[in-house]
Amino acid sequence: MSESSEPDIMYNGAEWFDQNKGKLLNGALAVILGVGGYQWFNMSQADSRVASESALFAVQNLDSTNLVEFAEAYAKVSTDQAGEPVAERALILSARTWLEAADYDKAQAAFESYLGKHANGNWANEAKLGQAICQEAKDDVADAIRTYQSLTNNPSVNINIKNRATALLEAAQTKLEPLVAKPKPVPVLQPEAPKPAVPAVPPTSAAPDNK
Repeated sequence: MSESSEPDIMYNGAEWFDQNKGKLLNGALAVILGVGGYQWFNMSQADSRVASESALFAVQNLDSTNLVEFAEAYAKVSTDQAGEPVAERALILSARTWLEAADYDKAQAAFESYLGKHANGNWANEAKLGQAICQEAKDDVADAIRTYQSLTNNPSVNINIKNRATALLEAAQTKLEPLVAKPKPVPVLQPEAPKPAVPAVPPTSAAPDNK
């Protein structure tokens, strides 16, 4: 039996290490850099999330009772923290606050902005409901009813939103009901044309007496 030509690390460890130490060091360095990079990425992500949450927390603790200020502050957080998870929450809070402030134009614009950026977001159905409320408030009752119906007929919609949409749908339909059947016009009686006056018969003069 011929002896194996492969080096036996057990007996030639020092020689094998000397021949392969460059590869070992490079491999160890790659592992260290990979682990360090992963930890740095996680830490930077965590720091970014903390900064984003702090910005939203600062708005929620504003020393103010002005709803407009809150709505504008939430919108700013959403813009400043674009790409962060907190931006989605800040945008829906801005839209909801505009709605509470009864500024239906800005509320509707904010809800539409949310649905444009987060069509399948965590608060998409709430945004649709808010949008319908704005439509109804602006007398666009027919579109509001369509939105309410889409929410009440969707089995995946949260039960609280569905119940709210159902109640608003019933109210909106009641409001719209008188407009469905147009009232029949009341016939206008034409005044009778005056009858032509009969000319008076002139009195006949008595025949002269020829006696």
